[in-house]
Amino acid sequence: MSQTDVRKVAQVYDEGAQVWYDHYEAPGLEGGTITAVVPREDQDPSAVRRYLLRRGASLPPAAEHRDKLVATIAGDAPVVRRAARTGWREGGAFVSHLHVAGGAQVGAVIPPDCAIVGSTGQLGLSGELAKWQALVSVAQHSTAITVALCAAFAAPLLARVRRPNFALVLVGPSRSGKSTAQLVGASVLGFGAEEHLPSLNATHAGLLSAALTFNDHMLPINEVGTARGAKRDIYVVLRETTYALMNGQDVLRHPSFNSGGATGRTFQVLPILSSEHSPDAWAARNGESRDEGETARLIGVPVLAKGRRTIFDRPPAGLVGDALDTWEGTQFNRLRLGLPQQRGVAFRAYLDALVADADMSRLAQALVSKFERVVGSSSLSPVAQDIVAKFGVIYAGGMLAIRAGVLRLDKREVAQAVKRACQAALAALPDPAAELLASLALLKERLASGAIIDLDTSTRREQRMMRNADGFQRPKGQGVEFVIRAQVFAGWFGTLARVRRLLEWLDDEGLLDHGRERSRERSNHWAQKQVTWPDETRVRSISLYLPAGLSDLDR
Repeated sequence: MSQTDVRKVAQVYDEGAQVWYDHYEAPGLEGGTITAVVPREDQDPSAVRRYLLRRGASLPPAAEHRDKLVATIAGDAPVVRRAARTGWREGGAFVSHLHVAGGAQVGAVIPPDCAIVGSTGQLGLSGELAKWQALVSVAQHSTAITVALCAAFAAPLLARVRRPNFALVLVGPSRSGKSTAQLVGASVLGFGAEEHLPSLNATHAGLLSAALTFNDHMLPINEVGTARGAKRDIYVVLRETTYALMNGQDVLRHPSFNSGGATGRTFQVLPILSSEHSPDAWAARNGESRDEGETARLIGVPVLAKGRRTIFDRPPAGLVGDALDTWEGTQFNRLRLGLPQQRGVAFRAYLDALVADADMSRLAQALVSKFERVVGSSSLSPVAQDIVAKFGVIYAGGMLAIRAGVLRLDKREVAQAVKRACQAALAALPDPAAELLASLALLKERLASGAIIDLDTSTRREQRMMRNADGFQRPKGQGVEFVIRAQVFAGWFGTLARVRRLLEWLDDEGLLDHGRERSRERSNHWAQKQVTWPDETRVRSISLYLPAGLSDLDR
């Protein structure tokens, strides 16, 4: 391209903004070629020249250049459509952030401009598929890495197998490698470093915008603990995020907020998060229990196998002690240094194979059904069966990536890894009934202990010295009244959620004497009452009346 060359390379219709642009190329001041995007209404040569100069074009004086620029503006160029969103398009094409797969639409459709939202600007395409495959081959030694890889390939299948959005949370202690597993999965899309991943340190609107730009994609969200607000309130953010992302629909806005009347405000997305605590543990910190719908949407997946300190739960045989530590450190370092250079190529190859496979939808559905049949059981609860079905989509993603020649791992090993992760997720599900039985047994034990003073057998002097006692009991009618300091009672059971579940059961059984209506607030103040103790002090207490004595706590 000479100094005087300006070329119109495309006429672009932006489906999101619903406006037309002309794309021009010109030589740059620093060498190479620059691209200028000019709105179609700016046809004046002076206006086009300003756009080019602003982008750093090297152009001759205006008077010398005008006639040639007028001819270029009037010239023809291929018509291209900029997609309004990522994901599947009518006709079977698939739009990712960096690539469009789909026969006749390739070249006629380009990806949307997602770089302005969240961390999508950090997505890149570099390296070679064979080198990426060699780098991530270490997945054979890690269930967590295998599942993260499968999740990246599974996300485009959600729409094809007609399954709802769901999210996985990789749960493990600090420095166990959970974020590395997440990053390996994210490298499929084009992320190369942990700090480039989106996080929960974002507004509600920001997360929805990110989800819209990851339609039909895995959405990696790093470290739940970075969520906005105090630690005790993290569960609130996590719960709101769950329902916002799993609902798959942007909030209703005034039409003025939809740039140019943009379409595509629904989305399908498969988020994969990392956290030091499970979703249920975050809920317990906030004094709540998750409902079944949320449990099946936001699935905690422990990343550590018994006796292991990192995500490498299946290391090479014979490695123990210092030798194992050295090997693990080498793998983490290898991934950290290699992924920035090898990223995005796997998804491009996978999508090309996926859209070219006429049998893809039928096969994906068959793989999901196979996993449900092999791993599921009629004895599982509805929530557990739902979780198995969702891991079936993860399994299908891995199998189709192997079929496409993109994931170079053994089919059997991948199937076993997804099964292990599913079973670990099921084993981590809370069992409210068992927990309640344990709480009732503990309560019965505490009430029978010597720490609860029996006013019927204690002396008046002992009653006057009750300032440090946990509680007291006394006959009442045909039964027994137990009064325990509210703070002491809460300390017996560890978490606010466990205390609340027990108090609600006692209330339902008519054994709890309280002065307020039951509330859904975080605290258990509704279950407390001011009681005058035998030493004449007024104490916030939990007051129980057991008509038949301690046997009322048997269930």
